Amino acid sequence: MSVHGFFLKKVILIIILSLLILNPYTIFGALAFALLPIVFVSFFKRFRGLGFDTLLIILGLILISAVGVFSSFFHDIGQFVHLKVSMSIAVYIFISHGLFFLFLKGGFEFNDFVHCLLLVVSLNSLVIVSQVYFPLFRQIIENFLVLSGNIDWTEGFRYRGIASGGGASLSVLVPVSAVLALYLYSERYLSFISMMVHLFVLIFSVFFIGRTGLVLLPIVALFFIFFNARKYLFRTTAGLVLGLGLFFALSGVIKKALIEQYGIGFYNYAVGFLLPGGEGLKGEGTVSTIMQFLSVLPTTFPEVIFGYGFYGGSEFEPWTDSGYSRMFLSVGYIFGLLFYILFFLMFRNVLFYKPFLFLTIGALLLVAEIKEPLLFTGYSARLYIVILVVGLLSKRWKCYADQPRYAPLNRVPSSKGVL
Repeated sequence: MSVHGFFLKKVILIIILSLLILNPYTIFGALAFALLPIVFVSFFKRFRGLGFDTLLIILGLILISAVGVFSSFFHDIGQFVHLKVSMSIAVYIFISHGLFFLFLKGGFEFNDFVHCLLLVVSLNSLVIVSQVYFPLFRQIIENFLVLSGNIDWTEGFRYRGIASGGGASLSVLVPVSAVLALYLYSERYLSFISMMVHLFVLIFSVFFIGRTGLVLLPIVALFFIFFNARKYLFRTTAGLVLGLGLFFALSGVIKKALIEQYGIGFYNYAVGFLLPGGEGLKGEGTVSTIMQFLSVLPTTFPEVIFGYGFYGGSEFEPWTDSGYSRMFLSVGYIFGLLFYILFFLMFRNVLFYKPFLFLTIGALLLVAEIKEPLLFTGYSARLYIVILVVGLLSKRWKCYADQPRYAPLNRVPSSKGVL
């Protein structure tokens, strides 16, 4: 394939992934619905490569969430939120499966998919940074997007770029994407300078999105050191020490510059929670949410077995945003734990295929799940499912390709660095 042909197909994939991951709600409607025909590609391919066990687990997730539906009507809540989440997981898996086959003939390797995902998030972060410095650009973008939630995205400190919303869900996407950049660097797909450019744009934008992603960034650094100790231990440790040293040495200057440029309100919102003594972190909301999670759980029978059927989206007292809490409130402890186990069991053959990539993102989302239900819903969940499915299929296809008589498609070399 020519470089121009590869570049064009990569641009098309980036557009498709932008609609899937960011799911922009525009004045013309939710553009992600345009991707539903890709599901038929998965059906046409008869789910080749997914395996019968994967389809059974998807059915199991749907049946577990159906327990929540019955529980919700039994407790006069009457909601289908958990069932919609399970159905959405199935749709994301089938779309990812279809994308794999659509672009496999285009010579795409697994790392090409990961690079496209990274570009989707980095470009959205670049849009946010541009909106910060050019308010008119923010107004132009927001004129094409519809309001989501109770936040006016045309003003204030919180930005969303072209995504359907912002807050914790978009904020967590930043450390998840930082994992993608570090992974591609460790694979020698990105140069050191390219990786640093991505990280700079991502981390700078998180100050204008939400604080949760900033709290999770140290986890990314620790996992990178753990999985790449032999290759990058000295370099990463030296970088962290230098970075932290400069941060603390220049903290006064940084504080003054931020306040002068954006005001005390932005400073308190973006970095004020990092004040010494844990008071800032407590004020950020994470600690209080964890405490709420520990208290808002089913404690009576039969709710400990079947839950209340509550997974957000309706009135419930006491209220909680915690993902774990909502899971157990929806279907009880046994079915709730089984839901988490089945999800990771579905991708058991790929989790250790690229351990830093898959395990680090999984750990980030499991931690983020404490605050909000972000493992199965939201931007990071969709991104995680895409790379899990594409990674699973890439691994299995590689095994088939090693045996020529089973190789179903002719692969061509990947053109790295086109974007």
